[in-house]
Amino acid sequence: MDTLHLFIDTNVFLSFYAFTNDDVEQLRKLTKLIQKKKLVLYITEQVRDEFYRNREQKIAESLGAFRKKEIGKTFPRYMADYPEADAFKLAAADMEKARDALATRATKDAKEKLLAADTLFAEILAVAGPIKVSDEIVVRANRRRIRGNPPGKENSFGDQINWECLLEAVPDGTDLNVVSKDGDYASKLDDAIRPFLADEWENRKSGSIKLHAEIKPFLNSSFPTIKLAIDVEKQIAVDRLIQSGSFSTTHEAIAELQLYLDAITWDDADAILVAGIANNQIAWIGTDYDVATFYRALIEKFETKLLDERIAELKALFKTDPFEEYAATVQSDPFADDIDPFADNEAPPF
Repeated sequence: MDTLHLFIDTNVFLSFYAFTNDDVEQLRKLTKLIQKKKLVLYITEQVRDEFYRNREQKIAESLGAFRKKEIGKTFPRYMADYPEADAFKLAAADMEKARDALATRATKDAKEKLLAADTLFAEILAVAGPIKVSDEIVVRANRRRIRGNPPGKENSFGDQINWECLLEAVPDGTDLNVVSKDGDYASKLDDAIRPFLADEWENRKSGSIKLHAEIKPFLNSSFPTIKLAIDVEKQIAVDRLIQSGSFSTTHEAIAELQLYLDAITWDDADAILVAGIANNQIAWIGTDYDVATFYRALIEKFETKLLDERIAELKALFKTDPFEEYAATVQSDPFADDIDPFADNEAPPF
């Protein structure tokens, strides 16, 4: 897959402090995708400043709404004599205490900028690097506002600044994805990008532009095999092994995948096992200790999903060399000198 290009509006980042369908795991995934160069995120100084300027208000609003949430304590009078009624009252009181404790802790962490969204936004800023808002961009954005051109509202021109930053910083020929929750970028007829912006992007940048309302659906559709942040690195390692074009790349990919063995799914394993037979840069070194050990572990983990014929073929291909197995054992346990490398073999392989 080609590298995707993305701009996220400030309101989307701020929504992680509110009641939203997105969750902070999406920000973790973003950071990993940027670090692994699967995604380029364009973030402007304007977005950064808007985020920190409005952060406190957003947190205060969500905390206020959370504190005011009604916890039902009443029940019909005819239930009052049941023993469960007392348990209900105690549970309601415990819920109130838990709510107050949650709000108190969140308030403390918010003051110290220790909320998960705080940390992750700072990480995203660090890996993406904000686009500088020059005086020339401000002039162009203000002219855009005066002329009434989207995106943005009449009484501010933050969106116009962001748009002019994108026009200047994004390379020509780029297809851009925009994630925004308000209507500044959206068509009046549907949920697509405003035709004016689509036409301008095509004319100025020779690319297309697509609008998304939330990060999670965008990431799920663009990276369907990646559910958690850890899946980013795992999937890259899986792809690297499957597409390996050299013995050294195979060894490097195996070393990475050993770290994610517990996280490998059946779909991952099936693709890896197929590649193990089809890709000669894997198959030809199938008896190398690290390769054989990894593949044997996969075979064992998913044995119930494999046909007996396939298991036999894989085990014949990925069998450990007794000398290498012995060397690896001694290296991990220097007192294992009395181990016989041919204990499970009828005779030495020579």
